[in-house]
Amino acid sequence: MAERRAIIYTRVSNDPTGNARSVDSQEAECRAVCAREGWTVAEVLTDNDMGASRWSGVARPQYERLADTLTAGDVLVTWEASRAQRDLAAYVALRDLCAERGVLWSYSGRTYDLTRGDDRFGTGLDALIAEREADQIRERTLRGKRAAAQAGRPAGRAPYGYRRTFDPDTGATTGWAVHAEEAPIVREVARRFLTGETLRGITADLNRRGVPAPKSQKNALEHWVPRRLRLILGSPTYAGLRQHRGEIIGAASWPALIDETDWHRIQGILADPARRVGPGPAARYLLSGIAKCGVCGASVRHYFPKSVASPKYQCSSSRACIARRAQPIDELVTGVIVGRLAMPDAVDVFTAPEDGTAVALEELRALRDRLDSFADAAAAGEVSAPAFARIEARLLPQIADAERRATAGATTPVAELVTAEDVKAAWDALPIESKRTVVRLLLEVTVNPSTVGTRRFNPEDIAIKWKA
Repeated sequence: MAERRAIIYTRVSNDPTGNARSVDSQEAECRAVCAREGWTVAEVLTDNDMGASRWSGVARPQYERLADTLTAGDVLVTWEASRAQRDLAAYVALRDLCAERGVLWSYSGRTYDLTRGDDRFGTGLDALIAEREADQIRERTLRGKRAAAQAGRPAGRAPYGYRRTFDPDTGATTGWAVHAEEAPIVREVARRFLTGETLRGITADLNRRGVPAPKSQKNALEHWVPRRLRLILGSPTYAGLRQHRGEIIGAASWPALIDETDWHRIQGILADPARRVGPGPAARYLLSGIAKCGVCGASVRHYFPKSVASPKYQCSSSRACIARRAQPIDELVTGVIVGRLAMPDAVDVFTAPEDGTAVALEELRALRDRLDSFADAAAAGEVSAPAFARIEARLLPQIADAERRATAGATTPVAELVTAEDVKAAWDALPIESKRTVVRLLLEVTVNPSTVGTRRFNPEDIAIKWKA
């Protein structure tokens, strides 16, 4: 009988040491089997740090090579059945491949001929057991993650602004602590955003100062971009809140970098439909793209070519219905806004009730505490899993509603203006993007053709309507 050619396949799901000892050990034992049986090792295929269950979701390039590597009369050698697969569908494909080509399969000290019914039955049972083990491992992992989340413990790498802490004896991660250099940047960004600065403006300033950006940023390791700031400000992690599967489930074990009340205010600003979304040039003019043409209804754009003496607002349509000097229009709109916001009733008219956010936040904390107490009772066996699932299903919508109401009381530049001692000085101090936000929130401005000629300005040509 001709000497058989052996193909060794080794695999390990996770090798945290990085030195591949597990696969080396598998290979050594497989080579010992080959030497004992008189098989010649033709090739060793290895997939390191790769799962084989249907949950792993990663390709195994060396395993996929078996279809091209195995030939008639070969023997596939693995340490145990689960090294080849933990998925019944994958087992069936491998079984059929070996049967069609007359390839034997050797594992756990025994060799199987998959053209024989008994051997197909035996290897099929082993495949079922391997799949069940994979499912049990996954269920234990998910339960562990849920328990860690309920306890507020961190998961994964520490985000920007934090650093990992370790157990000095075991080296295991014990939590997240404040990063001395990065945390102040997070706090600064939140503070500046709440005072009306734009993400674009803050980004430009961080880059001018040479503040190192998060290393996870793709293609911009040395520079900040507005999207990165938005992700930071939108993450509940920085408010000291623990998230699990996209839901905030309670307080975290790490310190907050942004006050929870401020974080909810930030979410309201980020969700404001008046905010311009998407890339584009930085705004420089108060009404460009906001005011409308009184003839055709198109937006007006700032227009200042070398051929004109002063900047204008011009209809953006192809007809260019109107073109009016920008300065007197800007001064008129500014005067209307400042005059109205300086009135005694402006605080009541233009801001949410003072206790709205506080009440919603208090309710939110109480609901989360209640959910946490039931989770602890379920972990202690005092509440059954089905009962906890029903309780959680009732509480999560209430928590989501409280979050929405907490966010609804968010501060905008309008609220900053009406609470200022000097509204005009506060308006002058606002960056242009914040001024434009105020206009969007409060007014509908229509620029009509001049009724008194091009050399004079009639305020009545500009229709200003307060939004409800």
